[in-house]
Amino acid sequence: MNAAVKAPIKVTVTPADPKYTQKDIRKQHLRVAPYCRVSTGSEEQQTSFTAQMEYYTQRIADTEGWTMVRLYADEGITGTSTKKRTQFNKMIRDAEKGKIDLVITKSVSRFCRNTLDGLEYIRRLKKCGVGVYFEKENTNTLYMPNEMILTFLMSQAQAESESMSTNIQWGHRARFKQGIVHYNFNNFLGYRRGPDGEPEIDEEEAPTVRRISARYLMGQSVGQICRDLTADGCKTARGGTQWSDHTVRHILQNEKYMGDAILQKTFTLDLFSRQQVKNEGQLPKYYVENAHPAIIDRDTFQKVQEEMARRSSLRKTSDKTKTEQGKYSGKYALGGLLVCGECGSPYRRVTYMPHGKKRYVWRCINRLEHGKKICKCAPTLEEPNIHAAVTAAMNELFRQQTARQALADCIAAALAGAGDDTSLPAVEAKLRVLQEEQMWLFRLAAEAGPENTEYDDRITEVTAAMSALLARKGELEREGGTECDSRVRTITGRLEAADSSIGAFQDDTVRQLVSSIRVLDRERLSIRFKDGTEVEQVVECVGRASA
Repeated sequence: MNAAVKAPIKVTVTPADPKYTQKDIRKQHLRVAPYCRVSTGSEEQQTSFTAQMEYYTQRIADTEGWTMVRLYADEGITGTSTKKRTQFNKMIRDAEKGKIDLVITKSVSRFCRNTLDGLEYIRRLKKCGVGVYFEKENTNTLYMPNEMILTFLMSQAQAESESMSTNIQWGHRARFKQGIVHYNFNNFLGYRRGPDGEPEIDEEEAPTVRRISARYLMGQSVGQICRDLTADGCKTARGGTQWSDHTVRHILQNEKYMGDAILQKTFTLDLFSRQQVKNEGQLPKYYVENAHPAIIDRDTFQKVQEEMARRSSLRKTSDKTKTEQGKYSGKYALGGLLVCGECGSPYRRVTYMPHGKKRYVWRCINRLEHGKKICKCAPTLEEPNIHAAVTAAMNELFRQQTARQALADCIAAALAGAGDDTSLPAVEAKLRVLQEEQMWLFRLAAEAGPENTEYDDRITEVTAAMSALLARKGELEREGGTECDSRVRTITGRLEAADSSIGAFQDDTVRQLVSSIRVLDRERLSIRFKDGTEVEQVVECVGRASA
C-alpha cells in the first residue's frame, strides 16, 4: 500500500490594518503636545520657561503636518518626582484618552530625572501608541529597538540630579554654619518680610501670638485657646479663622518667637520620595541666637516650656493605675497641682450626692481605682477645705514678701526719677509693677471668662513693656549695675503696713503662683510656689469627707 502524499504548506498573509500601524512623525499628520519644565523659581529660569513656550508654539506652527494640541508646562517643580507635576500628569491622562499622538520635549532630563518613573511613563504612552520625542537626544521612543539606550540616558539625568542635590545640601549647611536663616513668611504668624528681606514684627498679628502664651500661662488648655481664637475670628498665618491644637502648640514651642532659630530640625530622607524626616541626631543642628526681633521675651517663653513639660508629666505613676491623667485639663487648677504624698499619683475631683446635695471632694487616683491595695493612707479632702488652705498659704507668702518688694520699689524711686531706665534698681522696680499689673489682669480676665477679650490689649501692652525692660535689665547687668542708696531704708516702717491679701480661691492666680500641692495627710498640705518657697499649711476642717 502506497504512503499518503503530504500536501505542500501554503501560507496566506493578511496585511496589518493601517489604523493600527505605529504613527510616524515624519509622514503622518500628528497632534503634538510640547512639555516644558523649569527646576527653580529664579528669574533666570523663569525667563527660560517663557522662552520654551514661545519656541514650541512657533516650531509646531512651522512644521507641516503638526497640530498643536496644547502646551503642558510645570513651573518651579522638581523632575525627580511626578506627584506634584500637575501638568505632566494631565498630559499623560490626555494621551491615554487618545487626544495626543506625539509628546515633544527638550531633553530626557526635562521629561523625568527618575529612571524608574521615566520608563514607566514611556511604556504607558507607548502602549497607547504615543511617542515621546527628545530633541537634544534626537530620539523617538516609538522607534527604539530596545530600552537600553533610553535607560542609559535617564540614568545620566538621574545622576545629574543626585549630584545637584548633594551640592545644594552642602550649600544649605554652609549657610547654617554662618547663622543664615531661611524664613517661610507664609506660615510665620506675627512676622512679615521687611524692606531688607529680614523678618520684622507684624503688629497686627503679634498680639495673637502674645495672647496664646499669656492664656496658656493663665492655665487655659490648648483646646480652650483654640476655641477662643476661633470664636473671636483671630486670623491664622494663612488667613483662616479655624484654629487647631497643632497650630497653637507649634506657636507655643517655636523658639523663633523669642528671636532664636534652630536650623535643620528636619531633613529630606532621599531625593526621590522627598520625605521630610525629623532630625533626631542623624545630622547636626545649628542654634542661632538673636536671629531676628522677638515677640515673646525669653523669660515668658521659658515659663511656657516649663508649663508644657509640667502638664505633659501628668501621667499615671503605677502600672496598676487604670485611669491616666495624661491629658491636661484647664478646668480646675487643682487637677494639675494636687498630688498624693504617699504614692505620687494625681488627685481627681469626684462628685458626691449625699442626701441629694452635691458635694465635691478630691481623691487619689490610685486609691480611687484600687482602694488600699496600692495607696493605703491617701485621705479624701473636701474641695472648700483645700481652697481655704491654699488661699491662706498665698496670703501668708504675700505678707512675708510685700514689705521687701515695696521697699525695693521705693529705693529705686528715690535713686531715679520717673521714666528713668539708667539704673538697675529703677528697671527692676518697674518690672515688679508691671508683673503685679499683669497678674491682676490675668485675674480679671479669668473672672470675666474666656469669651471676654477686653483685657487682652492691655495684657499685650504690659507683656511688650516687660520684654523691653528685661532686655534693658540684661544690658545693665552686663555693665555691672548699681547698688541702692541706704538712706531710703528709713521708709521701711511705713511699708510693713502694706496689705495685699487674697479674698477667695482663684484658679488663674493659683496657676500663676503655685508649682505643686502635696497632700501629707488629712490635715496638712505642702504647697510649693514657683519662686521655690514651700509652705506647710494646715487644712481647716470646714467640712470633712471620709477616707
